[in-house]
Amino acid sequence: MKTKKTVPPKEESIVGYVVPSEWDSDDNVVAISICTDDEDYVVELNKLGEELFDFLDEDVEITGIVREDKDGTKRVRVTSYEVLEDAEEEYEDDEDYDYDNDDDK
Repeated sequence: MKTKKTVPPKEESIVGYVVPSEWDSDDNVVAISICTDDEDYVVELNKLGEELFDFLDEDVEITGIVREDKDGTKRVRVTSYEVLEDAEEEYEDDEDYDYDNDDDK
């Protein structure tokens, strides 16, 4: 009889957006997901996963153990995360930009 070899889970990094995925009867968020361009990952509620509730609607990079349920739902157990800064906040005045184009007139 053959035994099924299980591959130990490995950590993956995911960049995505923190969104609510489940609410209670009082409209409180009780579950969150990380949405990427390709997939949604339900966040398991360990200590770090619970911390992500503070960053709803924020871009994050998380590292964690990803597994897929029998129904195809992807879940992630967060082992670390970083909140990504808004790209708009990173822009500063462009020194090379010529603000005075009226010289030619």
